[in-house]
Amino acid sequence: MRLQFCGAAGEVTGSCHWVQTDEGAFVMDCGMFQGGEERHLRNREPFPFDPTALTAVLLSHAHLDHCGRLPLLVKAGFRGKVFATPATCDLTKIVLLDAAKLQEEDAAWKIKRLKKRGEDWAWVAPLFTAADAEKVFERFEPVPYGEWVTLSPSVRFRFREAGHLLGSAMVEVRWRNGNAERTLLFTGDLGQPSLPVLRDPERVDEADWLLMESTYGNRDHAPLGESKTRLFAIVDETYRKGGRVLIPSFAVGRTQEVLYALNEFIESGQLPPLPVFVDSPMAREVLRVYQRYRDLYDEAAQARLQQGDEPFTFAGLQFVATVEESKTLNELREPCVIIAGSGMCTGGRIKHHLRHGIGNPNNAVVFVGFQARGTLGRQLVDGVSPVRIFGEMHEVKARIVLLDGFSAHADRTALLNWASHFRRPPAQTFLVHGEKDAATELATALRQRSWLVRVPMQGEVVALA
Repeated sequence: MRLQFCGAAGEVTGSCHWVQTDEGAFVMDCGMFQGGEERHLRNREPFPFDPTALTAVLLSHAHLDHCGRLPLLVKAGFRGKVFATPATCDLTKIVLLDAAKLQEEDAAWKIKRLKKRGEDWAWVAPLFTAADAEKVFERFEPVPYGEWVTLSPSVRFRFREAGHLLGSAMVEVRWRNGNAERTLLFTGDLGQPSLPVLRDPERVDEADWLLMESTYGNRDHAPLGESKTRLFAIVDETYRKGGRVLIPSFAVGRTQEVLYALNEFIESGQLPPLPVFVDSPMAREVLRVYQRYRDLYDEAAQARLQQGDEPFTFAGLQFVATVEESKTLNELREPCVIIAGSGMCTGGRIKHHLRHGIGNPNNAVVFVGFQARGTLGRQLVDGVSPVRIFGEMHEVKARIVLLDGFSAHADRTALLNWASHFRRPPAQTFLVHGEKDAATELATALRQRSWLVRVPMQGEVVALA
């Protein structure tokens, strides 16, 4: 068996790992590269393997950096099945259609700008369209957690709870090697224990080879309770100043966590029922998926449901559907909270709200997730001012806050605790989905526990004996 790291190697985005056996080939994830000017070129590069030769994609979860190049894979000739948990299948449909819409809108905007300048625009095309995304859905094969699926006579796999997002999974691949069965475990993105709504990552006690995420391998998050307290204080203070709180947030997962926290503040009386706008049609669709899969909630969320409390809704909450409605939010004079994507400010409606609100010192911009290098979100978190938004420079006068306690990624302590449940170290551990510093420091910590660890580079190929 051969393994090639085709993405999220030495970086966080573009997750894709190609596996070749004597009986065929498959990939685990097929994600989009995000952050940096070169992302546009990288996402359009040919795959380093033959898509027509793949029998399957084993999809860990629905975030764009894990599923975003599936339409390109199908366009390139992939005719196998895309295996994922039922919730991941439903969420991925929403994510890819939204991404296609943004790609089409961005291309149209670029064409309009080039025409206005009298420049050539014939080369402009979206990365993929809604029609391309629809062709991916025809290949979906939902698989419940724990159910073994045979890929070939000697290769099988199953999904295990990863606790990162509704439906997120680790991928456990087993194959027959002579008289022995070997195991390759891909963690996907591991969740932080005790996150609202989500179940904790499943404990694993053995694997011969391990592909382990390392996003926060060099640091710990602030406790979630502390981040929630800070969020309450920021919202309360900004509300009293007459400003607005802008929260760039991923529509899938993170928005639901923020709503869960605001629900607690408002229904407990800590905050008045202030206007909270979720400016994302996608987030509303995602919420419907969450409501369909309540059986995947953790015990605390299940208990709230049994008591008649809907954890994601409260007085003052409004969902914004149309572009026209979104534009009117920037004309409001009353204090409010606006939650919009994208979470890293690489696109979406949040950029328009930042353009109108980032220069107001009464406003606050609250980040609740990881900000990749090269993104507008990372610039703001790093204190850059002015910043470029839609081709114009804007001075940053609003308060900028990062609350990493809301992160759905396991931090350094959680990653090491998860690894401690192995009865013996894997024969080899590969640290992926992490920037160089994070992966290197986590590798050092695991080596101190006598683990054999490698931080692979993009394109590297290894043989699994």
